[in-house]
Amino acid sequence: MNQNAVGKNDLWDFSLRFVTPMVRRLLPEPGDAVALELGCGEGRRLGAAAHLFGRVIGVDSPEMIDLALSRPGRAGNVELVAREGLRLPVESSSVDFVFTFDGLTHFESRDRFNAEVLEAARVLKPGGTVMFWYGRITRLPFVINPVTWLRGISYSRDAAIPLKVQQSAMRWALRKARLRHRALSTPLHPDTSWRLFRGGDHSYATAVKQR
Repeated sequence: MNQNAVGKNDLWDFSLRFVTPMVRRLLPEPGDAVALELGCGEGRRLGAAAHLFGRVIGVDSPEMIDLALSRPGRAGNVELVAREGLRLPVESSSVDFVFTFDGLTHFESRDRFNAEVLEAARVLKPGGTVMFWYGRITRLPFVINPVTWLRGISYSRDAAIPLKVQQSAMRWALRKARLRHRALSTPLHPDTSWRLFRGGDHSYATAVKQR
């Protein structure tokens, strides 16, 4: 692994957002694990992940993968894979950890959101872990726009976070994919990231694929 390719801030940011106490309990030996990032973009988080995981796969559109390939200093245990279509170009039951920060925020429909969660579950090994950050709908839309609240989803192409969903919608998607949630950013399921990021527009869900 290239120790000079990743700054301390990137390592800190990645660990804070994705290596929560719950994830550490579920993945006690990350050095032996395969991790996959949905929507890796230009690959900034991949370098940080490569310090912790034995093998890291970044998946995104061909255009974004080209950008990631142009970044200098890519670690030797990082693989970049271009995606075209709905299916992830990764074998079923081959990954220990699937993570994303904004890979679930660009879909235009709840069906497409649910399909992506299903795809993540497909490539995950039984007993594997997902860590999804996603745009959340808070209680405020219930006052401003009750229809949005009742639908459980909000999409605005030009927004910083185009797709937002209620936590109930995330729970439903996880159940449909046979992923058992182990932590959600709610007071009932506190984790380190919840205490630090509860004021933002993102929530997270940590879940395990049932064996």
